[in-house]
Amino acid sequence: MHNNGTEQIVSAIKAALAQVSAHLSPYRSRITAAWHRMLRHYEPCRPYIAALSGVRLAIRLKDASAVSARAYREDTERLGMDLARDGVPAGCIALAVALYVEGCFRYLTADDSQTVLWRQALARWASMYQFTLLSGYSECVAEHLRTLEDRATVAERRSKDLLVEMGDAYEKERRKLAQDLHDEIGHDLIVLKLYTQVIELDLKKREIGRLPKKLKESVSLINHALKGIRHLVFDLGPAVWNQQGFIPAVRLYARQFATRTGLRTHFSARRLRTKLPAHYESAMYKVLQGALANVAAHSGARSVNIVLASRRDVIVMKVEDDGKGFDVERMLGKPPRSYGLRTMRDRIELLGGTIEFISRSARRPAPRNGARRGTLIEIHLPLHEIEVS
Repeated sequence: MHNNGTEQIVSAIKAALAQVSAHLSPYRSRITAAWHRMLRHYEPCRPYIAALSGVRLAIRLKDASAVSARAYREDTERLGMDLARDGVPAGCIALAVALYVEGCFRYLTADDSQTVLWRQALARWASMYQFTLLSGYSECVAEHLRTLEDRATVAERRSKDLLVEMGDAYEKERRKLAQDLHDEIGHDLIVLKLYTQVIELDLKKREIGRLPKKLKESVSLINHALKGIRHLVFDLGPAVWNQQGFIPAVRLYARQFATRTGLRTHFSARRLRTKLPAHYESAMYKVLQGALANVAAHSGARSVNIVLASRRDVIVMKVEDDGKGFDVERMLGKPPRSYGLRTMRDRIELLGGTIEFISRSARRPAPRNGARRGTLIEIHLPLHEIEVS
């Protein structure tokens, strides 16, 4: 049934509907009350009685004979879209119309030709009205599907962009690791090799007077290389992570950060009551590293607070400092300078989580509500099927 078809039906039965509406007018309140009782009788319709009552079928029946067929169709389709947006199931919409017509038939019991004509007109109106309502309903569903498809397209494109950015981040980290190994460990090993060769020559010449000094310097080089290796390995993920778990690793990292920077660092995981999947732990560890690196390099803070917690449906991590803060929007608007922030965001969003950067610059007036200046990075990761203890 096309739109022109529905308009033709309305036009063809207009006169009969006007007569039906006039005949039923004295019984309108009774029909509506009976209709509500029947709706309550059908359990699937009970939650939607208020929305269905808003259809006001008595008035809609009367309007069918009073307004243009096209305007009536368009108005009915909009009504169907509104019902769909309210979450009313399509079956309840169709049933509501059928039950209302059933209530009307009780007052059209005569067997004369006029009453038969009214019944036919009422039945045709019900079919047309159901169809038009559901056409609007379908249009709303189609619109919703189009929106979902658009979002899926955007999400797919974003996912590809994230993969590219994560690949770039991985490559940058790999190059940094290679550079650090070359500059730190490689240099020490080269010098240590030269010292060893000098010691070997001295031994061959039986010149042992310089050996203690060279051996002491060699030991110093070895200690320096070991310290560099520990730092590199710790940045990748400390051994205690594998031995004792994620929380001890984060606690150790926070303690090491405090030792290296002199910042008061407090870590709490008292409210974390769930075991995290490995990909969550890895992402959170990387975000924590980036956040603390920014604190040390840019914030001018005196202290930093790290909190891990689980709520009913999310894992939360907060990293908050009391530093000078920065303009978040301005920083994120400069891609080269905001690489670290965007990498944090991409890591979390790739897991379906959210990350929020809240910062109050020292240049801005102090907040009146007692909130501190500084920066807060807060991430939320969905729990999904993770069991909370």
